[in-house]
Amino acid sequence: MSAAPFPAGFYEGVRRFAAGEYFEAHEAFEECLDAVEADDRWDLLVALIQVAVGYHKLASGYPGAERMLGLGHGKLEPFPDVAWGVDVAALRCRVAADRDRPAAALLGGDRPRIIADPRLRLGSG
Repeated sequence: MSAAPFPAGFYEGVRRFAAGEYFEAHEAFEECLDAVEADDRWDLLVALIQVAVGYHKLASGYPGAERMLGLGHGKLEPFPDVAWGVDVAALRCRVAADRDRPAAALLGGDRPRIIADPRLRLGSG
């Protein structure tokens, strides 16, 4: 695993994800891809993009949320519990649980907002 940090735009993606702005988070993560193309940060970013898209689809009521969450989860599996400061273990656990729940159980009434928004946490390690 590369010791290089993520580009500055990555942290905008983390902020957007934490705010429940999943579409915007996925766009911020995509903007970082060229800067990390040569190492494993690419794979983590692709996983985060797919997870963000999955939550965007879920919150918006679009089809394909479970599929995107599943793809993102699969890409998160090979990473250690903390990778480049990202708490992958917590995200992996939450994505797995949400992927396997019916969408109606995750959404609050007719609001397009996920109950107990998932968080993308930064930790040490």
